[in-house]
Amino acid sequence: MWKIAALAFMPVAAVCFGALALPLAVIPGLREQFGLAASLYYGAAALSMLIALPISWLVARRMLTRRERRLLDATTSSGSAAPAAATTRERESALS
Repeated sequence: MWKIAALAFMPVAAVCFGALALPLAVIPGLREQFGLAASLYYGAAALSMLIALPISWLVARRMLTRRERRLLDATTSSGSAAPAAATTRERESALS
């Protein structure tokens, strides 16, 4: 789980930073005040790292669930598509 969360962390952090930096880029007053703009961008970078931690954990849980489901379905089939389809139909009829 930790490996998948670490794998998902950087893309999630990049998206969060983009979402936080985009409003800063369109504020016209920040072009003239470099010191203020730099500190706001550093703050956006730090905040995006903090926001990305729980989001990457949730993404990892979702990815792990899909992977485990795929592995479970692969072990129940006996190598051909027909028995796997039959077991899927049996599961669906059991749920109804």
